[in-house]
Amino acid sequence: MIRLLLTLSIVATLGFVVAVTAAHASPASQGAAWLAKASPARGDGTAADTLMALRAANRLGRADAARRAAALRRGAPRYATTAGATAKVILGLAASGSGNPRCAAGRMDLLGRLQKTGRRGRYGNTIFDQTLGMMAWRALRSKAPSSTVRMLLGARGSGGWNFNVTARGGRRDDVTSTAMAIMALRTSGVSARNGHLRGALRWMLSQRAPSGGFAQDRRDRTEANPTALAIEAARAMGYRDSRATRALRTLQRGDGSFLFTRTDTGSRLLATNDAVIALAGRTLPVAAARARPGRC
Repeated sequence: MIRLLLTLSIVATLGFVVAVTAAHASPASQGAAWLAKASPARGDGTAADTLMALRAANRLGRADAARRAAALRRGAPRYATTAGATAKVILGLAASGSGNPRCAAGRMDLLGRLQKTGRRGRYGNTIFDQTLGMMAWRALRSKAPSSTVRMLLGARGSGGWNFNVTARGGRRDDVTSTAMAIMALRTSGVSARNGHLRGALRWMLSQRAPSGGFAQDRRDRTEANPTALAIEAARAMGYRDSRATRALRTLQRGDGSFLFTRTDTGSRLLATNDAVIALAGRTLPVAAARARPGRC
């Protein structure tokens, strides 16, 4: 009887410890736990983002990584039709740590496809094409061509960057584009003391909402994705944005997922992918190949 009571006491104590540990799990860990269940293995950009988020939060086991990477490789021939999409597959595969991150199904060479989209230092037509393309080089243990760096530095507008990757693109500079440009340039070897980057960081921080976070084209609320990217860009510049971090945490639900805003659910999957990377203390790209990969 005494032995039984002792056993029950130990089990109860262990259960209490587990409950306390779960209750005090970090926001990034809680978000990653939700992603692991809510984001299936697929062959698209959201699946690539989830691979990066799970890696950033240290919640990507070897078997799960291989399963998700295999699905991403299978879907790449259909999904990777732009520079940004191709680069995102590379970033996701690099985060998985499973196989050669430049190779997809059917011996498809993702780096070769990315290079074919480039002309005079420019990838594709958008800021995501350009910046993700530059980050993909770093994920492959290489350095982006100097022409891409010159092109992006020269495309800065009056404050930051805009979606069209040109100061004369007919769009206003915005937080998301600016954050992506800062990270792409930093990962391509541009110093944090560079005047363009310092000026862009000051401009980005000046767009802060009273709630502490950032939004894409307004300054009256915190939106998960721009806020997460702004946190990462500031981190890439050596600046810890505690206000934005606190604001981003207010968007987390009890199940671990993140809302787009306090009053707009938006895509919890997209919001959580970005929020986990930011709150895990990482920047894009979250991982690189162990060694420079060979041809497919």
